[in-house]
Amino acid sequence: MEKLNAFVEKLPDILKPWGEEMLLRYVDFQGRTDRKTFWVVILTNFVLSCILGVLSVIPFIGVIFSIVSWLYSLAVLVPGIAIWIRRLNDIGKSWPFIFLGFIPCVGGIILIVFACMDSAA
Repeated sequence: MEKLNAFVEKLPDILKPWGEEMLLRYVDFQGRTDRKTFWVVILTNFVLSCILGVLSVIPFIGVIFSIVSWLYSLAVLVPGIAIWIRRLNDIGKSWPFIFLGFIPCVGGIILIVFACMDSAA
């Protein structure tokens, strides 16, 4: 854990929220995550996934990046669920609300609206 803390401290300021939320609090389902930190982490994951996706179509070495992309997606699965649950906790909703995402079309929209809400008092 000490090495992980040192790694997160060395990250650029823009990536520190991602490091703190995805690496240090990866199985914390009880805490809270504020709106700004949540969206920084989501945007960082999106950008990293897009970069890996673009690199995976390069001939010959694309297979390696495809594997790395798959492993990255697998690695951020549990921390991604954890940050969504912490964000729901922050707005005063309980963790079962995450299952709204399984409702076709409207479930994801509802979760995005929840993620955009201010923190509960």
